[in-house]
Amino acid sequence: MVCLSPSAGPILVAGGGQVALRKIRTLLEGGADVTLVSPSVVPELHALAEEGRILWERRTVERKDFEDHRLALLALPRRETESAAALAGKTGCLLNCCGARELGSWSLAAQFRWKEFLIGTGSFGKKPAGAAALKRRLLNWLSKTEPEDEKENHS
Repeated sequence: MVCLSPSAGPILVAGGGQVALRKIRTLLEGGADVTLVSPSVVPELHALAEEGRILWERRTVERKDFEDHRLALLALPRRETESAAALAGKTGCLLNCCGARELGSWSLAAQFRWKEFLIGTGSFGKKPAGAAALKRRLLNWLSKTEPEDEKENHS
């Protein structure tokens, strides 16, 4: 798992559906700046753009997008992912390919904030549903327990 500083620059997200929404929420929770490129988006992404929480460019992804970003997340169907990954070739932009995981070079952890901590689980893109289930179990367990150092501070 890697934690990035917002100084790493904005993360490019291609695709405007439910997968993009889930991934963008994770990125925002981690403090990332997000540039979304998609001709259309689900209403929740439209609202995030209206609120100024993400930058939305209403068009299809282009090679220049990959040249201008260090990291990109492709939340597209397989064929569109393959086309976008070909556009990104040799730009130096690292890809997270939701629709074709084997084409990607990074993946997002299923993460959550608990107090001052950012906690995540991951499967290197192999079992995202399993990582999400483990995240829920950890969150449930943490909500029922108190860390030892906090117990010591209360005595």
